[in-house]
Amino acid sequence: MTARAALPTLADLLALEQVDDSTWRGMTDGVPLPQLFGGQLVAQSLVAAGRSVDEHVLPHSIHTSFLRGGLPDEPVDYRVEVLRDGRQTATREVSAWQGERLVCRSTVSSTSLMGGLAHSRPAPATAGLEAAVDLHVLAEPDGGLGEFWDDFSAFEIRVEPPLVPADHWASAPQNVWMRCTQDLPDDPLSHRAAIAYASDLMLMSTAVTPHGHTTGHETSLARRWWAVSLDHAVWFHRDADAGDWLLFEHSTSAAGGSRALVDAAVFAPDGTQTCRITQEALVRPARPHQEI
Repeated sequence: MTARAALPTLADLLALEQVDDSTWRGMTDGVPLPQLFGGQLVAQSLVAAGRSVDEHVLPHSIHTSFLRGGLPDEPVDYRVEVLRDGRQTATREVSAWQGERLVCRSTVSSTSLMGGLAHSRPAPATAGLEAAVDLHVLAEPDGGLGEFWDDFSAFEIRVEPPLVPADHWASAPQNVWMRCTQDLPDDPLSHRAAIAYASDLMLMSTAVTPHGHTTGHETSLARRWWAVSLDHAVWFHRDADAGDWLLFEHSTSAAGGSRALVDAAVFAPDGTQTCRITQEALVRPARPHQEI
């Protein structure tokens, strides 16, 4: 049996190659999913937009529409269009292409404003990191996480038991702790991009917890449900270190027409909210060879 080549690190994925004045190229992560991991597309789109503005101008939000499944073994070209350059804000449209296939399109807003109005809701009630269980341990009764989860080793993930049970209307908030375990460049853009990468982990699991799913049973999730992300948004309120244990409070408030809305508020170790994530996903009972 031929040994698998070593997968790129998260820093490798975020180190985009500049092709021309408006295009950056990113390698793919090599994770053997049916399609390219959406978190990679969001993170690399954020970096491409960030490379097109001055160093002191940082992305504060990204809104991504996923249009086609990306191919996990081909590089992605990120074409950046300038929509606006103001004195303190900048807006970019980033289109991700694999050859002639448009995979996703993102609008990225950036700003140089670092002071001014600031507040944060309190961090959620939590039993603390010590009460959270490693994702691999949670998966043991389900036969393990499955092969591709080993390739998400850039992040350590622990899950707290929910404080109240889920019901058929919506899941109880699920506290998920994540931290990047790999070295990253020491700049705010790289850490925001790393958090954007992690922001797409565990959301599908949250989407189906009101329907009997147990968080951490990702093998059962893949067997019972077919799901794809339709769009994904991240708002960054302040800087955060992706290497810290960040608390992701996951919840799903509504689903209809097989579309589930999933949210996550992300808190730094000092309890301040550092960013907000919202995703809409198409979720259906699994059938062989299902496509949109």
